[in-house]
Amino acid sequence: MSMLKAWTGPALEASASHCAAIVRREARNFYHGLKLAPEPRRSALYAVYAWMRRADDLVDDGGPDRIEQVAAFRAATERAFGGHVPDGDPMWPALVRSIGDHALARADFDGMLDGQLLDAEHQPCRDWAGTRHFCDLVAGTVGRTCTRIFGASDPEAMRLATDRGIAFQLTNILRDLREDHRMGRCYLPADELARAGLDIASLLSWSDPQRCTAFMQSQLDRCLAHYRSSAPLDGMIDWSCRPTLWAMTAIYGGIARRINDRPQSVVEGRVALPAVSKLLVAFRARLGWHGGACVP
Repeated sequence: MSMLKAWTGPALEASASHCAAIVRREARNFYHGLKLAPEPRRSALYAVYAWMRRADDLVDDGGPDRIEQVAAFRAATERAFGGHVPDGDPMWPALVRSIGDHALARADFDGMLDGQLLDAEHQPCRDWAGTRHFCDLVAGTVGRTCTRIFGASDPEAMRLATDRGIAFQLTNILRDLREDHRMGRCYLPADELARAGLDIASLLSWSDPQRCTAFMQSQLDRCLAHYRSSAPLDGMIDWSCRPTLWAMTAIYGGIARRINDRPQSVVEGRVALPAVSKLLVAFRARLGWHGGACVP
């Protein structure tokens, strides 16, 4: 069992509380899993989430100078990886501690920022390679970072964590088709849409049910395959963190299963698990009633 030192000291405790408040307010699906992690790993996960939330807000709300703001944030993150606490945001002390405790990889944080910028300047994904690259930047990086906090960092664990992160992001892409389209974005492989005789408008109007169902099923098959290929990850992390990963996977996998049961649902409304289902997942995970890996 890994032994990690408790987070003590006024500045660090205040920073951890600040990050926890952000998670409670913003995390939605992730919160039910993250809160199950033992301390001090939980605070490390909260710090990473707070960093990601800040990065996302800079890109979404930064206005015309968001490129400069992201560059400044990247430079501050570089200082954090050097062991220095940047000024300007109370989440930094907790992040600096998390980097040191878990040997987090700066390349993954740079990748997350690259993904945010790619999203802001969105160009349609021409093929699966483009979609996968985007998923890796915005979600594979997160999977690898969380897995380090969960206590695994060997190459095989990193590969499996990448697959799990991509599975989560593919679930998001399928769930958010309508919302993304309203913002002028589409992350589905354009060449696969074209081969199916569709474009995003005809898919969202479900103009040809047979073609639309077949196309969606092909995307769901790929998504579910990433969940299945990542299943061994659950047995590789610290035992105390397994309920957290199980709960997060159960929630996202539950959304994927709902879409798989009725692919047309993604064009009718936002597919989600009811709050009571999320609470039940968290309850089962907390009591250890979850068995092994939870994949759709």
